[in-house]
Amino acid sequence: MIVSSLLAAIPGVVHGFGTATELVPAALQEAWDLRPLKKQVHGTHAARVVTHRQPVGEADAFHTSEPGIPVSVITADCVPLLLARRDGTAVAAVHAGWRGLHAGIIPQILTELGAEQGGWVAAIGPTICAPCYEVSEELAQDFLRRFADMPPEHVLPTPRHFDLRAVAEHQLRAGGIEALEHVGGCTCCTRGADSEFIYRSYRRGDRNSQQHAGLIITSQGHS
Repeated sequence: MIVSSLLAAIPGVVHGFGTATELVPAALQEAWDLRPLKKQVHGTHAARVVTHRQPVGEADAFHTSEPGIPVSVITADCVPLLLARRDGTAVAAVHAGWRGLHAGIIPQILTELGAEQGGWVAAIGPTICAPCYEVSEELAQDFLRRFADMPPEHVLPTPRHFDLRAVAEHQLRAGGIEALEHVGGCTCCTRGADSEFIYRSYRRGDRNSQQHAGLIITSQGHS
C-alpha cells in the first residue's frame, strides 16, 4: 500500500493507494463493502456520498463528510487524486485521466468542496509518467491550447509526451490547494526490488484493472 505523509497526518482519516499485489488498500478493506455503487466514465460529475452502498451512477469524483464510508477511484495510468480537510471532517477521491483534466474535473470538484477557502491537502498517487505517455500530435497540440496558462514545457516535457501529473498539480494549486504531495511513481515503468512492476498499467497492457485508491473517515476521528 502506498501512502501520503500529508494525508497520514490528518486526524481520523485513513487512506491508501493500491498496487498490483494489493488492489484494494489495506486501510480500506474492512469497510470495503460499504463503498458507493458507481461507474467511472472519464467525466466530470462529482457525487456526494451520504449513505452506505449509495448508488451514485456515472461519476469520477466522490466526496463525503460521513464516517465509515470509503470513497475511492479505480485507475490504471490516470491520476488518482485524494484530498482531505486538515481537520478530518471531509474527504474526496478523484479519477482524472486526460479527458477529465481536459474537461476540468479538478476545478469542478475543488469548487464543490470550497477548497479556495483553504483547509484542504491533496496527494497525487501513482500515475503514468510523461516519458511513458506518448499521445498523437493532434492531441498534443490540443493540450497546449487547452492548458495555455501553463508553460508549454510543463504540459509536454518532450514532443507528444503529456504530463498528467503536472497539469493536475497546476489545477490543484490554481484552485486553492497549497499542501500537495506526489507519491508512488509511474504506473507504467516503476518496478520493485524484485524487478517486478509495482502497478497495473493500461498503457503497458493491463486491461479491466481494479487498482483502487481511496480514503475513509473513521468514527473516532469524526466524533
